[in-house]
Amino acid sequence: MRGTLMLGLVLMLSACAPEPAGSDHEIVRIPALGPSSGPTPMVRMNAQETPDGPVVIKQIKEEYYSCAGLVGEWFLKLVVAEMNFLARQGEMERMDGSACAVSLGLQGVGTGRIKIHLFRDPAEANDCLFKRKCSMARNVTLIPTQTAVLRSYFLSDLQGSEYVQHCLAPPDKWHKGVSCEYIGKAAALGVKDPRS
Repeated sequence: MRGTLMLGLVLMLSACAPEPAGSDHEIVRIPALGPSSGPTPMVRMNAQETPDGPVVIKQIKEEYYSCAGLVGEWFLKLVVAEMNFLARQGEMERMDGSACAVSLGLQGVGTGRIKIHLFRDPAEANDCLFKRKCSMARNVTLIPTQTAVLRSYFLSDLQGSEYVQHCLAPPDKWHKGVSCEYIGKAAALGVKDPRS
């Protein structure tokens, strides 16, 4: 149980961790790293707008599902490629996509938010989700907008308080060192506020 608590704590910290002051982060173009579309949805959802599969484990603030059959193969390839690109920038360990989980936020700021969590292998996924023994965190929060789905990446090797966050806005905008939640949907997409 402790690992899931740790994972929950890390995920909670990723949602409320302090960000750099102001909006002076660097914005660059990210290279095309994987397929940008495919024959299946990014994440298969049901009529209630929740993942269309059985819950594997339920906690107070999140419930978890297996990626198998839920996450489109093309989208998982893209997420793994983007995660590894970002991990390489921070000299962090990379993932191969062989084990992942989908979570749905049930309470707080993340209510209704879908996250994809990557693990080194199925044994690590099991240890983290069921035994609460997590050695790292690699997740991406999906944030739908009217025109695109923003991807807010969080990476940590759970050593001290070190973590990195990045916001990717299709087709190729990379907001370095900040989460999409922090800068907001309009800023992430590069849309000017009509009030300014």
